[in-house]
Amino acid sequence: MRPFARPLLASLIVLAYAGSAHADSYSVDNLTLFSGTAATSADEVLRQNASRYGLPAGLNNLGLVKVQESLTGKHYHYQQMLRGLPVDRAEIIVSIGKNGQLQKIFNETRHISDKVDASAVNQLYNQAQISEDQALDKAWSNMKVQHPLVAAPSSELVWVPTKDGVQLARKVRIEAQMPTGGFVQYLNAHDGTVIGSYSTSLPRRGKRSLDARAELAGPVLDRRAATKAVNDNLAARPRLSAQAGAVATATPSGINGSGYAFDPDPRTVLNTDALTDTSSASAFDAAYSTKTLRDLTVTSGVYKLSGPFVNIKDIESPNTAPSTTSNGVWTAKRGNDAFDDTNVYFHLDQSQRYIQSLGFTGTKSIINRPLDVDTNGVNGDDNSHYSGGSAGSDYLAFGHGCVNDSEDADVILHEYGHGIQANIDSSWSGGDTGAMGEGFGDYWAASYSYSTPNGKIYHPEWAFSWDGHGACWDGRLLNRTDAKYNSSKTYGAHQSVTEGGVSFQSDELWSAPLYQSMVALIAAGKPRANIDQIILEAHFGLGSNIKMPAMATAIVNTAKTLFPSDLTYANTFQAKFEAQNILSSVVSGPTISEVESNNTTATAQAITTAGTTVNGTMSASTDVDYYKVVLPTGKTLALTLTPNASSDYDLELYNSAGTKVASSTNGTGAADSLSYGTAGTLYAKVIYYGGGTGATSGKYTLKASW
Repeated sequence: MRPFARPLLASLIVLAYAGSAHADSYSVDNLTLFSGTAATSADEVLRQNASRYGLPAGLNNLGLVKVQESLTGKHYHYQQMLRGLPVDRAEIIVSIGKNGQLQKIFNETRHISDKVDASAVNQLYNQAQISEDQALDKAWSNMKVQHPLVAAPSSELVWVPTKDGVQLARKVRIEAQMPTGGFVQYLNAHDGTVIGSYSTSLPRRGKRSLDARAELAGPVLDRRAATKAVNDNLAARPRLSAQAGAVATATPSGINGSGYAFDPDPRTVLNTDALTDTSSASAFDAAYSTKTLRDLTVTSGVYKLSGPFVNIKDIESPNTAPSTTSNGVWTAKRGNDAFDDTNVYFHLDQSQRYIQSLGFTGTKSIINRPLDVDTNGVNGDDNSHYSGGSAGSDYLAFGHGCVNDSEDADVILHEYGHGIQANIDSSWSGGDTGAMGEGFGDYWAASYSYSTPNGKIYHPEWAFSWDGHGACWDGRLLNRTDAKYNSSKTYGAHQSVTEGGVSFQSDELWSAPLYQSMVALIAAGKPRANIDQIILEAHFGLGSNIKMPAMATAIVNTAKTLFPSDLTYANTFQAKFEAQNILSSVVSGPTISEVESNNTTATAQAITTAGTTVNGTMSASTDVDYYKVVLPTGKTLALTLTPNASSDYDLELYNSAGTKVASSTNGTGAADSLSYGTAGTLYAKVIYYGGGTGATSGKYTLKASW
């Protein structure tokens, strides 16, 4: 959507009154924010909002699976169940502030009608199902697993939401070393066909898909032999804890060592573009810093780079043992694996201690544990990745192609950024999370680099200042303010996007407003710590399928919650998100009622003011409602149709010639959104697909902005 231009004073006024004491709520995609609403308990909140979200009054299809604490409150995660099985990634999260006020509700549950329930019974009890072994074999073959496993494969029966209901599926998770990597696959439980998948290995560049794996040649490992090998390896490890699901923690040893590091990278330290991977060794001498390596493990006089927050170990090929010393002093420089070890240990350990300094400690911790890291992995490729999994089985691995990735703090901290998000939100997937994950990783690295002595003067707009922007690869940029968001699209990781004649990477669309906000706020005298605290805190209380507008809204709202007396933070984030069209400056417009008859283009009801919300009714299953908009030149029309929780209505857009130019057909209870940027007379059409009708059960809203 293309926002209206709005004077900064107007923005300040809008945000200044946004925190008023009266009870209110507003929704952006699957996120609803509340103000002035007391909350006695999360269960009571859900009971009061059951009809709003299409939940049964008794909440008998929900199970509380996690209570998570953050700086501003507690977040209650409920899993939706159907016939004893989880509806995959269908959760509703209630966030209650420390002051007892309801902060927000994040909802990805699905309305289960009698028809959907009957279909579920048929699938579960009457239709034939593939076995767990068959599912594992099919998923293994789909991935063409060619590298050793890092965890035992798993399979569970789940319901996968579809437009018309739910599909019984085998959810198979296979985690292998790169470049095979990890994938979650959803296989039709009846015939084994793939109905969806996503990668759990998140590299700093390059696309990963199941289709790409299927095209590879070469031998595939035997599944049973590979599974036995990884199980034997896991059995040989020390137990983390007698408590199921517990994550290992380490007590600081108090024994420090020292070693060389690039802080943040040799080009930035020396403020020169002249350095390349093939520069002489002496050209780097002035770039090294001697750093304290804190809380090391010492066993029988051997110092290991294993501490309370980082554990350097060999995980992936090539098989190279972590470096050790007999005195705690590492003197290796680039070209030696021991330097990669000390550089990575220093930066990750420092980043975790910084996170804790922001208040994320104890029950509010984020990766406050020894994270396994392989500084020479990825099968030697010029890439790095975070491998997701349950807390305690995830890890980082860095490749050595061209410039060693472990020489650049930007790469190290970017990958740590993936871990940060996954450890706050274990459901981080779907929606725009691909691009937002990469963009946040770039931001997390840039936030640190910008704080170093030359960070503001040596290409501060570059992500991967040493590893990228040279012969190895092009890197990415943090200042792509010309990249504009299109609400009708979904932004995955590392996608090439063209919008309005401007080409950019999807990752840059998200990193730009974060980075630009940081630069503006620091220039205004605000501490970097406050900015990072806002962005980290905003991730709590969210689940899967988040899109950029919802995440941006969460950040702006968190800024107001953490710094209510200084709206500079919220206003700056708001302005930067508006500049990329991620948020609209249209805060509110008129609300009108649908006027029948409007079932043809000739009788279409006119919407004349941007930001208008129409309260409409689908009177019967044969009803269609048309709305007419005359779109000015240079504007983009954004339409959002929100049905009632138990209904599925679809949205189409036609031009004056009667040609359909855009459409959205999401499922029951889900909003449909589209955008269109060609001036002229346009007709929005609301269509019944399923669910309720009439004055009580047929309600919907249609919002039109341009």
